[in-house]
Amino acid sequence: ARHRGGEWWLRIEDVDEPRCRPEAEVQQLAALEAFGLTWDGPVWRQSERKAVYREALEQLKAAGRIFPCACTRRELADSSLLAVDGAQRYPGTCRHGLPTGRTPRAWRLIVPDQDIGFTDAVQGPIQQNLARDVGDFVLLRADGYFAYQLAVVVDDAAQGITHIVRGADLLDSTPRQIWLQRCLGLPTPAYAHLPVAVNAAGEKLS
Repeated sequence: ARHRGGEWWLRIEDVDEPRCRPEAEVQQLAALEAFGLTWDGPVWRQSERKAVYREALEQLKAAGRIFPCACTRRELADSSLLAVDGAQRYPGTCRHGLPTGRTPRAWRLIVPDQDIGFTDAVQGPIQQNLARDVGDFVLLRADGYFAYQLAVVVDDAAQGITHIVRGADLLDSTPRQIWLQRCLGLPTPAYAHLPVAVNAAGEKLS
């Protein structure tokens, strides 16, 4: 980034607070500093930006882009539909209204039955049909926490990020983020997804 005259910013993506331990952040910052990887500007923490994510959710709600969903994890697990990343693909149960007697648990983004494409600087041209490969995905979880997809899209735009270089394990998430950027009227950065280090079984070493 600096070779190209840019800046390298550090963001702690701790929006999933129940899973994030404070000592992990301390270890991460210490590791970066130990290797001489110094960042520009202040450290951003998603756990401190929930009001901004709420504003984005309300914007999508006003535009009719999202809908409340009453489905439980158990109900979704009973579905035979699988998303491109191996997770359960949402079958659209609540897209046109909550079933009688059910109360909303989460909020989902309506996705189009069309290809979302981009050219990755490492992986080349990528195409994904969100309706077929993913389904309407969660932006506000049943436990009240905002989803990673919403948080990163809002923060990328707020920080003026122009280039995102990250692991290829997040490649399948990128079309979702691009569609969400379009729904919110936000710019789409350039992407480069690097191969990740794996063990003999193909599992991420991290």
